Amino acid sequence: MEGVQPLDQNVGNTPRPRFEKNKLLLVSSAIQGLGLLLCLTYICLHLFAPQVPPPIQSIKVQFTKYEKEKGFILTSQNEDDIIKVQNNSIIINCDGFYLISLKAYFSQEVNISLHYRKGQRPLLVLSKIRSVNSVMVASLAFKDKVYLNVTTHSSFYNSLHANGGELILIHQNPGEFCVH
Repeated sequence: MEGVQPLDQNVGNTPRPRFEKNKLLLVSSAIQGLGLLLCLTYICLHLFAPQVPPPIQSIKVQFTKYEKEKGFILTSQNEDDIIKVQNNSIIINCDGFYLISLKAYFSQEVNISLHYRKGQRPLLVLSKIRSVNSVMVASLAFKDKVYLNVTTHSSFYNSLHANGGELILIHQNPGEFCVH
């Protein structure tokens, strides 16, 4: 075994890629550090950013006065409502589900239908009633117009009125598609 060198001498003669290995570890650590820093920055910005929920869209309209041509006149008491009344209809600005409440006591027997879109079936149809107290959830979309149609078989339209007539709409899922 004269031709075989001892192990100690053999190891010392091989080149060591130590510098390249250290450089690779240094670059890898720097990239991981930057990634961790970016993650922490994102988390901190997200946690400490002011969480402002979108305003809840709602409206409460009253109807007491009846006109033969227009039906009951819808009036909103609050001018600051995001949802507005236009041409005796409630204009929908946001897609989504709406909680709808309709309450009234009528001076005579009436037929009621609550509509939201031309060519579609009404949300509510009631016949020959003197009072209504109804709550429902409906899926409405931008540009829908919610309007109330009240008819009577009586020829005394001038004496038709509603006590406590109110229609309330409350948007249930803020953050959906909205146009203001």
